Amino acid sequence: MVKVFNFEDNPNEFSANTYVIGKIGMKCLIVDIGSTRDDVIDYIEKHYEGVAGVLLTHAHFDHIRGLPKILKRFKNVPVYLASEDVPLLNNPSINSSNMTGEKISVNVDTIPVEDGETVEVHNSFRFKVIKTPFHTQGSVCYLFEDDNALFTGDTLFRGSIGRTDLETSNPEQVRDSLRKLSSLSDYLVVYPGHGFISRLGVEKETNPYFVEALQ
Repeated sequence: MVKVFNFEDNPNEFSANTYVIGKIGMKCLIVDIGSTRDDVIDYIEKHYEGVAGVLLTHAHFDHIRGLPKILKRFKNVPVYLASEDVPLLNNPSINSSNMTGEKISVNVDTIPVEDGETVEVHNSFRFKVIKTPFHTQGSVCYLFEDDNALFTGDTLFRGSIGRTDLETSNPEQVRDSLRKLSSLSDYLVVYPGHGFISRLGVEKETNPYFVEALQ
């Protein structure tokens, strides 16, 4: 089960999508947590016995802002993040929070994820890591094959991709990163960092960035 939280309708707190994954009554996983509102915590406390881990697709402020609140409420929760993005956690000048005046800094130990690695969490979750740098150098997608789900962060949106003009972005990496996703099943449900869910096959055919990368 995937529960979607979209906070972009709140002009006072720009935040990426947050996803809560897991069977009701057991522990869950969180993918990205940018909001500091109580919506996610309230939902987890009502439906789950705790949090098995937090997966960060990258470390821009709108994906990490709510992490301290989660870790305060749920103890000993492992946080997974590519090592290339660790410097962004506590540096507002490169996690883009300086653009908003918030100056977000998050001090947390993380577990590094590697390209192609299969990770098991709490004997309940199994996912593959696909590194897709360009939005940040540590951007990754998380593939849950058994659940037909691909969490793409700001690598891939419905009809678009993430920005390539930020501090650690590199537009020259877009083509290679999108091509890494092209071999995956067309039927995968794409859960992006912003906007609405899609299907990977639809993005391959209609997303102009994907179409260009595959030429």
